[in-house]
Amino acid sequence: MALLKLFLEVLLLLQFELQLLDGAEPQNLNCPAYGGVPGTPGHNGLPGRDGRDGKDGAIGPKGEKGESGLSVQGPPGKAGPPGPAGEKGERGPSGSQGSPETERVLESLKTEIQQLKAKIAIIEKVASFGHFRHVGQKYYFTDSVEGTFSQGLKYCKDLGGTMVFPRSSIENEALLKLAVSSGLIRKKPYIGVTDRETEGRFVDTDGKLLTFTNWGRGQPDDHKGLQDCGVIDESGFWDDGNCGEIRPAVCEINNK
Repeated sequence: MALLKLFLEVLLLLQFELQLLDGAEPQNLNCPAYGGVPGTPGHNGLPGRDGRDGKDGAIGPKGEKGESGLSVQGPPGKAGPPGPAGEKGERGPSGSQGSPETERVLESLKTEIQQLKAKIAIIEKVASFGHFRHVGQKYYFTDSVEGTFSQGLKYCKDLGGTMVFPRSSIENEALLKLAVSSGLIRKKPYIGVTDRETEGRFVDTDGKLLTFTNWGRGQPDDHKGLQDCGVIDESGFWDDGNCGEIRPAVCEINNK
């Protein structure tokens, strides 16, 4: 009996310690039961820590093959380098002949294109000179070249033009402005009029009688019988001078 009593006391003491560890209020240690009777079961202890992960198991069997995916075309790739040129193909068959009206229009266009090209060529030529001026459908131009009247005629002809000859007051004013701006007016440039063939009968470079003149007062006077070629002075009026004198040559070209 003594041993059994001791055993119960030990159990009660262990139960009290466990309650203290759980943070629970200690129960009344007074045992209402009689000596030698087992007490009530104690509370469950705290759960233990999780155990370590076990080793990986063996690889399972290969699954069945899945269904084929959708056939979707991807984006185009970068353009590659151009390939070599192919062989020249055969000449195609000739087209049908156009109507007479179409042919007429085409010929007209060709003519206009040729005329435009010619005008452009004239403008490019004139613009290459040191001094030029546009008046009406004419261009007056010079590079300050000087010579006799005959040398001036040849110089302008070689350039595809003629020696300058104003045929109106507007053209005469344009020539005067060109001569002044180029600094040639002091030397009285030649103009394309002369009476070398018949004294007193002035004609242009084509041998035609003049329809416009701008002679100064008392001119032309054929001073000492040696003046047969026209010149223009600082006032814009004409005078007759010696055809062998060295004077500036001013040319003109028509751009019709």
